[in-house]
Formats: sequence, structure tokens, C-alpha cells
Amino acid sequence: MAMRPALAFLALGSLIAGAAAPAPDPVLEKVIAGARAVTPASIAFERTVREVVTEGGGKPVTRTTVDRWDGKQMTIVSIDGRPPTPAEIAAITKANAGRPLTSYARVAQFLGGGVRRVPDAQGRAVYRIESLPKGSIDIGRDVSANMTGEAVVDTSGPVPYVARLRLALAKPISFFLVAKLDALEIINEYRLGPGGRPALVRQIRTIAGAQFGKAGTTRAEALLTPLR
Repeated sequence: MAMRPALAFLALGSLIAGAAAPAPDPVLEKVIAGARAVTPASIAFERTVREVVTEGGGKPVTRTTVDRWDGKQMTIVSIDGRPPTPAEIAAITKANAGRPLTSYARVAQFLGGGVRRVPDAQGRAVYRIESLPKGSIDIGRDVSANMTGEAVVDTSGPVPYVARLRLALAKPISFFLVAKLDALEIINEYRLGPGGRPALVRQIRTIAGAQFGKAGTTRAEALLTPLR
């Protein structure tokens, strides 16, 4: 008889735990499934990136790079309007090694770590990301856990997709007492491309911080044209 209250308590606890489970979100499920269907081999695009770097209060340095993804490999088309040198190609290839391809497919990773739908005055489907899954944002150090985000979904068509995604550093962080990241913001804009599939068409990335006491900022704007 002494066991019955404990068993009743456990049963009640199970009911409470079951009731707390989040209900399925059909919109979110369709968005993630749609993003996972965008494989690197299924897309092609040309990208123009204009990057402005300012260090230590000096004069901004601007570089414009055009590259092209054909479904298999990335080709550097030009740098500041001229053909790239072998050394530049090698440096860019090395810097991008191991990094995921910039595309709509990454939406599945960003939203796959748990999000919550938040109220929106315009009646849109808006999802809040409290922190990104491990490995989502790496700038030489994985800062995913320090990033928050907001995804705005376009539900006007037959298939919902993320139209705008904003990721931002929640607060400044320091690295080994010699470097500090003050701000990091990434804004992605997506539109329906060839075949009615979502595609990344614009990205703005802003980063500010200091290393060994020397402050600097970088702003890069990328415009992408889907080729298929």
C-alpha cells in the first residue's frame, strides 16, 4: 500500500511531461524539408561579393570578387575586375576549405536546433532562434551558441519558405584575452528561383572586433544570381 502514492506521483509526472511536449508545426516542418531538398549538386549560381575592411581607423579597403558555383565546384571569375592570380585562387580556396556552401540549404541547419514561433503584427510566420546548432557559424572559432536569430517565412505560395533570415551575436565575446568580437550580423534574403525553388539572392555580413588591441570592421555584401 505504501507504494501507491509514489506510483501515482510518477504517473502524474508522466502526464505533465507528455502535455508539455510542443505540438507539431506544419509550416516549420515544410520549411525544413524544403531546405534539405536543396543539395549542392542541384543548384548553380554566380555571386558578386563587395567587401569593405577598415582597420585601426585607417582608410577602408574595398575588394570585389565574382565567383561561380556550377553544382560541382566553385570558380573564381574575377577580383576587382581582373582575372585572379594563381596565388589568389589558392588563398581563397584554402580559406573556404571545409566550409559549407552558401545556399538556401543552410536554413535547415539554422532552424533544426529548436525554434519557437513568435507573434507578428503582420500575421506572418516568424520564428525565433535562441542559439544556433553547433557548427553553424565558424569564424576561426565556433560562435554558434552565442548567436540568436529570426526567420520570416513567406506563406503566400503553395510551399512556405524563409524569405528573410537575420542572425546576430547576442553579446560581445572574448577569445583568449587577445581578441574580442563586438558584433556579428548576417542578413540573408531568399526568393523563389528557377523551378520554383527558394534560393539565396542577397547576403549582408557585418563583423566588428579587435585583436591585440587593434580594432577593425568588415562589411561584405553578396548578390547571387541563380543559374538553375
